[in-house]
Amino acid sequence: MRKNIKDKKTNVNIKRLLFIGVSSTVIIFLLIFRLFYIQVIQHDLYTREVNKQRQINIPINSGRGIVLDRNNIPLTDRKEVNIAIIFPQLFIIDEENLNYLMEITHKDQEELIQRISSSNYPIEIPIGEEMNWEDRRVLTTRGLFIIGKRQRYEDYPLLSHVVGYINQVDKKGMAGIEKALDHILMGNPTEILAATLDGRKRLLPGEGYSVVNSPINQKDVRLTIDYYLQKTAEEVMDRQKRDGAIVISDVETGDILALVSRPNYNPNTIAQHIKSSGDELYNKAIQMTFPPGSIFKIIVAAEAIERGIVDFDDTFYCNGSEIIGNVEIGCNSHKNGGNGDITFKEAFAESCNSTFIQIGQKLGANSIIEMAEKLGLNDKVGIGLQEEETGNLPSGEDLLGPAIGNISIGQGNIEVTPLQINQLTQIIANKGIKNQLHLLKDVLDNYNIVETFDVEEQSRVLSQKTAIKLQQLMESVMTEGTGRNTGDLTAVTAGKTGSAQSSKRGETVVHAWFTGYYPNKEPKYSITIFIQEGGSGGGVAVPIFKEILENIIDLGY
Repeated sequence: MRKNIKDKKTNVNIKRLLFIGVSSTVIIFLLIFRLFYIQVIQHDLYTREVNKQRQINIPINSGRGIVLDRNNIPLTDRKEVNIAIIFPQLFIIDEENLNYLMEITHKDQEELIQRISSSNYPIEIPIGEEMNWEDRRVLTTRGLFIIGKRQRYEDYPLLSHVVGYINQVDKKGMAGIEKALDHILMGNPTEILAATLDGRKRLLPGEGYSVVNSPINQKDVRLTIDYYLQKTAEEVMDRQKRDGAIVISDVETGDILALVSRPNYNPNTIAQHIKSSGDELYNKAIQMTFPPGSIFKIIVAAEAIERGIVDFDDTFYCNGSEIIGNVEIGCNSHKNGGNGDITFKEAFAESCNSTFIQIGQKLGANSIIEMAEKLGLNDKVGIGLQEEETGNLPSGEDLLGPAIGNISIGQGNIEVTPLQINQLTQIIANKGIKNQLHLLKDVLDNYNIVETFDVEEQSRVLSQKTAIKLQQLMESVMTEGTGRNTGDLTAVTAGKTGSAQSSKRGETVVHAWFTGYYPNKEPKYSITIFIQEGGSGGGVAVPIFKEILENIIDLGY
């Protein structure tokens, strides 16, 4: 019996040993598999993670897609600047090194010492002049690395209000195209300077730094803008030292070829502009609204012609002002005692307020507002920029009584954008057919089209008969009226001037307008000029139109 008990105990012990042996073997195999999984299968992943902690990556480009004009001319990432990269752990702060650094960066000694001594990571400082690459100090200054870095923006660049700007911290778009198409343009830097560090954040001997190219490419965006037309329009505006906006579009396609806003701003110092009390960040072509003044007479004339209540030779009488209720509205001829007897065609050419108030009373306010909406006012044109405003047309009680006086001459509660006026002009130049103005052309990947932007199909807004009569009226403005300040171009252009009263900080100001097209036979370009606080449309806006058009012709367009 004792023997049986002993045998049973032996069997139990053998089973335990077998269990322990099998369990140990399984655990060892699991550990070996785990080690194999980490060291072999996941080798690349863990190597990358370790390198992330050992490397500092300094972007050499913006990491965003390029914004291009219609002919693939870059509007961003145009300029490469030299940058001094200083590794504080290696850079020796002595007189010789500091003098060289001051020489190439134009920074003072105290600022350099403070920045270098207080940083544990590489410092970027722009180099203020052309580098002398033959200077031995370029290579022998320990801890200094000089690279060419592509800047996202030039200082005060072309098309700044359309392109917009990015947040310098997270590189996200904050305005303009950068914001509207951030999801397309946003990406990772495709070229970086990689510095490998040891555990104490010192440059690792034997590894150092290198330029690394990433295979990831961002998509680029192509606009309808023409670089050279944009450039000439901006140069004219700057030469005249005027604030305001210019819009140039293709009559037949609706392509926006130039869109200017002034004053300009520098996206490289955006923080200063954000703190500014000025309006330089506003895109005045789309983001601010203004009374159209006599430009609105185009709409009154369109409604009157469409309804057949006026002919070119119909005669009106102007004594220099019109009284509606208890409100007196002066005509531009007021100082001369009025225009006297004047035909409808002459009144349009000379911009006679009295005539148009009389016509407006026949039409009624509601009728005029309906035509304005038909021609695109009180609604966004829809060019793809989030900043675009709708403007304003009076409604309800604002249409009653004496209001018809201001409505008939584009004053009161009427507010428009220069872009809306350009769309209106395009419709007339295109004989009543609307080609929706648009700015976005397509998306490119390595210059191959991968996506195109939808454009609203053309539609007839005015009858051809009415549009042709409006064209004739706008031609008379240039040959016989307020637009004749264009010299030899009077016979080949058509347009309308406007001088719009507004208020600023309680004081009356007058904005200058001109909108027109060229040539007047088979029109190609619709051009709208708005000069903020410019005064006379004929005296200020028309000469700018003339200079821009002369430059366009000289360019061979």
